[in-house]
Amino acid sequence: MKAKKTLVVTGVTGNVGKVVAEQLRAQGHQVRGVSRSTGVSLEDLPALIKTCSGADAALLVIPPEIKARDLRKRQNEIGAKLLAAVKQTGIKRVVFLSSVNAQFPEGTGPILGLHDMEERLNGLDIPELVHLRPAYFMENHLRGIGIIAQAGFYGTAFRPDAPLPMIAACDIGAKAAELLLEEPFRQPRVRELLGPRDYTMLEAARILGSAIGNPGMNYAQFSYEDARKGMVGAGLSASYAEAIVEISRSFNEGKVHPTEKRSEQNTTPTTLEDFAQKIFRKQYEAVESKPT
Repeated sequence: MKAKKTLVVTGVTGNVGKVVAEQLRAQGHQVRGVSRSTGVSLEDLPALIKTCSGADAALLVIPPEIKARDLRKRQNEIGAKLLAAVKQTGIKRVVFLSSVNAQFPEGTGPILGLHDMEERLNGLDIPELVHLRPAYFMENHLRGIGIIAQAGFYGTAFRPDAPLPMIAACDIGAKAAELLLEEPFRQPRVRELLGPRDYTMLEAARILGSAIGNPGMNYAQFSYEDARKGMVGAGLSASYAEAIVEISRSFNEGKVHPTEKRSEQNTTPTTLEDFAQKIFRKQYEAVESKPT
């Protein structure tokens, strides 16, 4: 019988973290969750150190803070706390939730803080460290529900015709849980996850539309300025909106891309069709049912 482990999961209530925690607990392991709801905050270094002390491994997540006044600064503030907790407790294994394109030092908007964190973790003497770099989250499409409900079409600043690897958070969580438990540990420093296949935004709009009874749903590419204004109007900070515009521009110009070719190792099972039926439709219907 395999020994049960004590594992730290930051962002335990997030789309990825909650899947990781569920899978670990289902196998009988002890999970120490970090989130506002657990009473252990990413702001509280002493609490983080206590949570990490004696743990076998940790999943590190820097949550996307859509209202941050200075996004990269905020990412680095949280990253510094996590880094200090890892350093002071000497955790043997760390899985860091990064992103494809984290290898680039500029032009990637919200990924830049993850690039910084990878560099800092690489500077520590962590025996078992892997940067998990998933592709574009399918959950990002949920942000389009408002305009779809109001106008009947989907739109972002991304090109409609360029293929983009997309992945469901549940598959990222499953892989992260696997890496936290793997014995013996055989991982390279970087593991990319590219979802089931690449989709264009136009194709994504048709798939999402089919799930909500609008199979011919159109996709519109917004100008960068309109996208920026729309995000700020929806409550995102100017810094976060600018970061999204930056990564959109880099993608549209072909400047960012995964480092690996698609393979069995980096391909995951949940299709966009599955996501649209199981998650997107449910959240869309919840919005549609709200009184206006």
